[in-house]
Amino acid sequence: MDSASAANASHRSWIVVVAKAIVVLQSLGIVYMLTSAWVTAVVAVGFIVVFIAVRALSRASRQVDRIFEEELGRQ
Repeated sequence: MDSASAANASHRSWIVVVAKAIVVLQSLGIVYMLTSAWVTAVVAVGFIVVFIAVRALSRASRQVDRIFEEELGRQ
C-alpha cells in the first residue's frame, strides 16, 4: 500500500486544510519579517478575500453544473 491509497477521503480533507493553513501562515510570517504589521494585516485581508472569492466561485460552478445536468438530462 502506498501513501496515496493510505489516505482515505475523510483524512484527505483535513490534511489539505492544514497544509494550506501552514503555507498561508508562513507567507504571512515572511511578509511580517520583511515589512511591518500593517502590511501583514493588509496581506492577510487579501488572503481572506481571495479565499472567500474562490469558495463562492466554486459553489457557483457546482450549482451551474447541477443546473446544466438537470436541464440537459431532460432532453
